[in-house]
Amino acid sequence: MTGQSAICMLTDMKKTTLILEDGCMEGVRRLANEQGRTVTAIVGELLVEGVQRRLEPREPWPLDLPSFDMGTPEVDIADREALDRLMADD
Repeated sequence: MTGQSAICMLTDMKKTTLILEDGCMEGVRRLANEQGRTVTAIVGELLVEGVQRRLEPREPWPLDLPSFDMGTPEVDIADREALDRLMADD
């Protein structure tokens, strides 16, 4: 597998194969070595944290876009022929 690593996890008697980018797998192995834990434990913990974070309700990101008065439209944008004529005139 080029650029990816496969790992297997045993959780509640179920076997799951994950395909991870090499950089991700290297990070997981580094964490496991630094903490003296198994790769399975690290991956399981990271998955639980990620899933919990995604499931938590979040406040919508405030999006305040500027608006501008561009005057009266010169053409109905739904009228393709009128758009083509207007663009050809330029």
